Amino acid sequence: MSGVSKPDIARRRAESHEASILSVGGAALALGSLGIAATSALYALSPPAAALPTQPFDPALALAGAVAGARTMFAAGTIGIFSDVVAAVGAMLIVVELVRCDKAAAAAGWAAIFLSIVVFTFVDAMVGYVLSAVAAMPDGAGAFTAFKRLFDVLFLLGTMAFGGGAILALTSEMRSPRRIVSQAVAIAGALVGLAGVLASAACLAGLPLQQGVGISIGLGSAIFIAIGVQVARAEPRLYQRAGVAEPAS
Repeated sequence: MSGVSKPDIARRRAESHEASILSVGGAALALGSLGIAATSALYALSPPAAALPTQPFDPALALAGAVAGARTMFAAGTIGIFSDVVAAVGAMLIVVELVRCDKAAAAAGWAAIFLSIVVFTFVDAMVGYVLSAVAAMPDGAGAFTAFKRLFDVLFLLGTMAFGGGAILALTSEMRSPRRIVSQAVAIAGALVGLAGVLASAACLAGLPLQQGVGISIGLGSAIFIAIGVQVARAEPRLYQRAGVAEPAS
């Protein structure tokens, strides 16, 4: 092919490959986040004592809430587990591409977001398929209390991982000379992440800020829809690959 050197061909192929990974990762993240936003709405419609890591913990109130909210909790868990898987795939692909670009801080943040989504897969499975079922058993009070306490800890751990990851990934993005997420969206995501970390830490300390935890996840999922769309459309503003091997001409 006249007029085009071998290094240019290799570079274009590498950039095309990079765009493909970001496009698929961003699209999966946006789609998964849309489902997580719907899941958050169903959590909000469920009794807070059962569907949130309530402080102080009241076993009787939580058990009654799990029975009363069985229908919305089942819907939340069902939508949530599939949405979590899709969003996790998107986050993992973004991590892979950031590692290839030698963006260590941003990759670490997205890795924490990926781990958060994995944790929430278990949270959503428990809220949809475990808590209400155990609460409805005639002699299930003791088992319900154990599962609910595990649910609460995982919910708070997932929120802290999400918040910390969002802060690290998006503040790194703000400092990047070639951003794939707009400054305004990155700032909003980092602030929501900070709110999630603080609210979760407060709940772990026994303070009744569970509504703040739930709101941070709901708002975060809405913001990450926009982040996923921007990442998927980021081809004109791709990160510069750190080391593209060029064949000898």
